[in-house]
Amino acid sequence: MADKDISESPVRELLRRFFITFLLGVVVYRLGVVVPIPGVDAGALRSIVTAGSESNDPLSAVLRYADMFNGGAIQNASIFGLGITPYISASIIFQLLTFSIPSLKALQKEGEGGRRKINQYTRYATLGICLVQSAIASYALYFYPSSNGVTIVDQSQYTHWAIFTFQSTVVITTGSMLLLWLCEQITRFGIGNGVSVVIMIGILSYMPVVFAGMGNNLGNLLLIMVFCLLIIAAIVVVVQAVRRIGLEQQRRVQGNKVYGGAQTTLPLKLNQANVIPVIFASPVMMVMAIAAQKLAADGMIPGLDSMLAFGTPGHRYVYAGLIYAFTFFYIGITFDLFDLSNHFKQAGFFVRGIKPGKNTVDYIAGILKRITFVGAIFLAAIAIMPEVATTFLPVGNQVANTLLGGTGLLIIVGVMIDIMQKVSTFLLAQQYQGLGGGGGAAPARKSGKRF
Repeated sequence: MADKDISESPVRELLRRFFITFLLGVVVYRLGVVVPIPGVDAGALRSIVTAGSESNDPLSAVLRYADMFNGGAIQNASIFGLGITPYISASIIFQLLTFSIPSLKALQKEGEGGRRKINQYTRYATLGICLVQSAIASYALYFYPSSNGVTIVDQSQYTHWAIFTFQSTVVITTGSMLLLWLCEQITRFGIGNGVSVVIMIGILSYMPVVFAGMGNNLGNLLLIMVFCLLIIAAIVVVVQAVRRIGLEQQRRVQGNKVYGGAQTTLPLKLNQANVIPVIFASPVMMVMAIAAQKLAADGMIPGLDSMLAFGTPGHRYVYAGLIYAFTFFYIGITFDLFDLSNHFKQAGFFVRGIKPGKNTVDYIAGILKRITFVGAIFLAAIAIMPEVATTFLPVGNQVANTLLGGTGLLIIVGVMIDIMQKVSTFLLAQQYQGLGGGGGAAPARKSGKRF
């Protein structure tokens, strides 16, 4: 939250921040979702995205999956069709590059100025990714084959495909950068991280759509609600789970005084990678499924497409294995234990009973591997939950992907926990400020006789 004097009325300040978050995240963002791209028939695109929601086509599954995170922006042919995913992709790329390129790593250690530079580079990369993705999407929309005589783009209005591609690329890129600006304003003046809040709002706004075809079976709805509550409880437990390693500071005696001797802990989260391994594994799984269909159609590897189809055990095992591997890969790249050990050494901290240096690195690495093993299994189980749920719950693939697909619930629960923690920190800071007299000195008492 932005620094601000909160001594006057913390409740009023909280209400103001919640109002800004609601205004930008719900009103403005949701209005932009229904603004279509010029020249695109939103109804025709909606029929393609929503048709065959129970099919196993990998491309259709990816469109529905992306549409869920964008709050229905894809089926509306919205200017926010790309959502905030280009910025997420750029952030992940620079996060990995920061730990791989020494110059970026040194820039990150410069403090606030270095982080601002990296954020600026991330925005430039976001703009480049938006231009590439929007150009590809515009080209695909123009040449998408017609269905039942209805085309997505009215080609009679455009003399050449390049005109539509250029126009749509500019519109979609502008919409994505506008959405990024809205997220930054929510982060600065609202509650929580703006990118996470926008993604959560998109998922929540998509949920009523998935119940449209479920009818009025109250028993099925109650069963789904109970199952969702169990998943949410499991997510809360795992997200809040932390393995703490005790650290002690070396003591030194100077004269009659003893310095140091402080004690603290190093918290290692059980789910250290969050949902990033799922983000990595999803496109890889999509490419594998498309390649399997191509190889099976050419007669090279018959039956491979059915083995990797959605809902089959082969798809679940391969998908879970990819998430497990990407979890270890991401943590191994982003978690520099040698750098952490050097920080301990400079501050004079050490793990009790463990020698500083390589022994400390090996000790923390052993603990990190064990908790990563459990966290990776949890992520894999949450990711394949939609496929498992469709076998014993009366739901379709679309409902399972949205509600029971733990990725969406994991994001919602994580964002809500983050907002609650920020509100708690906000009120705690106000309490300490009040105890310290931060609200300003009391007005001087007027001099005069006492009666």
